[in-house]
This record gives sequence, structure tokens and C-alpha cells, in this order.
Amino acid sequence: MSLLKTIKENLTKARKEKNTDASGILSTLYAESTMVGKNDGNRETTDAEVIAKVKVFIKNIDETLKSLPEGHVQITALNDEKTLLQKYLPQQMSENELKEVIIEIGISHEKSIKSMGKIMSELKTKHCGTYDGKKASLLVKEYLAG
Repeated sequence: MSLLKTIKENLTKARKEKNTDASGILSTLYAESTMVGKNDGNRETTDAEVIAKVKVFIKNIDETLKSLPEGHVQITALNDEKTLLQKYLPQQMSENELKEVIIEIGISHEKSIKSMGKIMSELKTKHCGTYDGKKASLLVKEYLAG
């Protein structure tokens, strides 16, 4: 089942249970995710595109949390939203797993900084959404420098 269909089912369940907080965030996520595919040739939104939307939502929550003063009444609600959204992200690779994948990909490329883009592109193609991009970038640089 696609991630978008899972979100729709969870949205329906939240509405039936009258969970307004969950249904509100899921409704917005579902609508925005659906529009990605519709705006690109009236097609079904892919799981990778839904994951990207979820990451945007989480990033916005994190930025809002940083700007709120300590003890603000919205902090708990925002953390609950973030927890709900994180359920739709694939499990993230550990740093060691990511290093192994980078080495595996890097073997087929020249070991110079010029290969960084190729390695990052292949990493994204094979393991989209399962790693932290900043961490991956640093590890690729380490691999190419080492």
C-alpha cells in the first residue's frame, strides 16, 4: 500500500475517533501530498514525494519550536504533531550503515572530490529518505578524502 493511502486511512480513522489534532495535521499533509502528483501531470504522488512533504512539515515544526520561548503552551502540541508525522518516515540508517553504503557505492567511482555528486546522486536513488543528507555529505567527503 502506498504511503499516501496509509495517510488517508489514518485520516479517516482519526476523524471517526474525533481526534481533531491528528485529523487536522493529516488532512493538511494528505492534501498537500496529493497536489504534488496532480500538479505534475495529474498522476499519483510517489512515496518519495510524500516523504519529502513529511520532512518539510517536520522541519517547519522544528523551526517553530526553536522560536518559541521555553514553557510555551504550544510546545506539547507541536511535539505531538512531530511524533505523529515521524511515523510516516522510513527508518533512518545508522551512521555505520550509511558508511557501509557509501563505501559500497564509492567503489565504482573514482576516489576524488569530483565523484561526490555522482555518489550522492546514486545514494539518493537507492536509499531515498533513509538517511540524513548532511551526515551523508560529510561521510562522503571523509570517504573521498581518506
